[in-house]
Amino acid sequence: MPVSVEKAVYRPDIDGLRAVAVLSVILFHIDKRLIPGGFVGVDIFFVISGFLISLHILQEIEAGKFSIVEFYRRRIKRIAPPMLVVVLITIIAAQFLMIPEDAERAADSALWSLVSLANVYFWWHQDTSYFSAASSELPLLHLWSLGVEEQFYIIWPIVLFLLYRKLHSKLFVVFTGLIAIASYAAGQYWFVSDSSFVYYMLPTRAGELLIGALVAVGVLRGIETRVSALAALITAGTGLSLIVGSLFLLTEEMVFPGFLAIPPTLGAAMLILAGHCGRNRISVILTGKPLVWVGLVSYSAYLWHWPLLAFIRYGYGEVGLIPGIVVLVLTFGLAWLSYRFIEQPARYSRATAKTVFTVQYILPAGAIAVLALAAMYIDGYGLRWQSLEYKSSLAAFRDQTRPAYLFDYVCQRQRVSAADIQNEHCVLGEKGIARPKVILWGDSNAAHYVGVIDVIAREAGFSFRNIELGSCPPLLTDPEPFVNAKRLPDCLASAGIIREAVMAADVILISASWSDYLRRSDKFLDVFFATTQSLSDAGKQVILMAKAPVAAGYDRRCREKALSYPFLECSSGSTSTTAEVTSVNTSLKTYADRTQNVAYFDITPYLCPEGRCSAFNAEGKPLYYDSSHLSLPGSWEVGQIILSKVGVPEPFSKISSWPTRLLDNEPN
Repeated sequence: MPVSVEKAVYRPDIDGLRAVAVLSVILFHIDKRLIPGGFVGVDIFFVISGFLISLHILQEIEAGKFSIVEFYRRRIKRIAPPMLVVVLITIIAAQFLMIPEDAERAADSALWSLVSLANVYFWWHQDTSYFSAASSELPLLHLWSLGVEEQFYIIWPIVLFLLYRKLHSKLFVVFTGLIAIASYAAGQYWFVSDSSFVYYMLPTRAGELLIGALVAVGVLRGIETRVSALAALITAGTGLSLIVGSLFLLTEEMVFPGFLAIPPTLGAAMLILAGHCGRNRISVILTGKPLVWVGLVSYSAYLWHWPLLAFIRYGYGEVGLIPGIVVLVLTFGLAWLSYRFIEQPARYSRATAKTVFTVQYILPAGAIAVLALAAMYIDGYGLRWQSLEYKSSLAAFRDQTRPAYLFDYVCQRQRVSAADIQNEHCVLGEKGIARPKVILWGDSNAAHYVGVIDVIAREAGFSFRNIELGSCPPLLTDPEPFVNAKRLPDCLASAGIIREAVMAADVILISASWSDYLRRSDKFLDVFFATTQSLSDAGKQVILMAKAPVAAGYDRRCREKALSYPFLECSSGSTSTTAEVTSVNTSLKTYADRTQNVAYFDITPYLCPEGRCSAFNAEGKPLYYDSSHLSLPGSWEVGQIILSKVGVPEPFSKISSWPTRLLDNEPN
């Protein structure tokens, strides 16, 4: 991200800090397991930017030389040329690599990026639902951070110009500090209501830029005269510890930004301050030539790395070791070329503000906007997707892979309402039954069983209601330890309504993404079994539905992508059941076998007849929507396969006689 300031005293340690930031971000994006908190590299960039921009403006204000026009002239020279090149190449590449609707979305996001509103675009338009297209495949998503900075550049220079001289420096520090604290607090408390706003928008990121501005005020006021060498070393050590701790202890599952953004940003501010106050061992490390070189090309590296990764993930899935190394090499190769032939010539141009605005921004941005609009409104520029036969087969293929939640009788919700548990569309199975005594309960992993159970229910003579709550575990107790913070408010708000529906049923079929909740806490099954026991004690029959086999590497749109991506294999999707899925299913079965009124059912034998699982049936027709969910047509087909092989399987064959007869499994 751009943070250099012309005419400022060069600080190689800041370039070293930039290197830490950009390497953290890139490695995190290649594989989150390498540096779980690597995303805080963006926040470190914000601190550096806030420091350098504020220092430069304040120096000019004190010298009586500040010009808002000149400020924006420098900003355009620094930011626009490399960004515009990356946007242009990304739009063109998207037209030839991506499915038309995805290429159109890439072009749409480019238009917003050209006017510094990428963050607003992704806040408004990025689908964050459970089944949304992976954000890691959006080639211009990373430009949200430029939007935040550029919006800060519009507001902050004006604030400094109007208030800095009028307020005593101490009052200005208090004023800025209070705004920064309010920004962190807003991120913390708004997260549950609008996590996308918190992540993408300036009000909840401003504190990170302002903490850098506070360091700039200290530097301008000669803080180095009041800081000893030992104090500077301790400050640098503490700052480095805060950053390293954040990189390896924070995860994207946590509430962020918010108060957890304070450690990495405070750490960055402390390193900047310590470096200004004199040489110390830690700051000297940051001035090493390799780190400084990476820091110099960090803006271009940040711009290039994400589209490369996004296009690879879009076609081939997760980035492995060798592709990751290739991306790393390509990123810094392109970054050096961009730095040498785009950044430096543009940055050191002596052209007037009018020329810079026109030549380096308005004209190229206008040309790219025309190209983006063409990409949005001309179907693949007429180069692809012209065959009516192909479009017909494409539509048929998409029908085969439609997910459960798209069908109105699958009552999977983000938040359950009272109307949902009265909705007659949510009742399936045998027709003509006045009140269904069976309910299917769980998350999306329950919803994808609707077809299977519907086929069985019609044959067995029972009806059932389905109610599913996305990414929320089927518990009658507090779900907080097992739920992503973004989903917790909906889980809690729906709990009472779901409890009422569950307790009104005689037979409860339960399924969930068991392994996902176990990853959050190894206590999950104990808590879930307590819920199951309470249902059993209340005289309910409980049937635990196993986690379906995971079709690793499956992509329902693979055949479409294969038109553009070479060597893309779409017909296999065959894999053995994973140890994680096998383990959790074994735990469910073991519990069911020893617990009265509790049974277990697993579709794995029907999908993996010889221990090998596939996302496709014998004729090559897909059964899955994504790697973890059956499509609803696939779910119906699996139900038919089960009926053809064993008829109505236990324990479903006993449902119609419940509660006059208990299950046969008594406690051991």
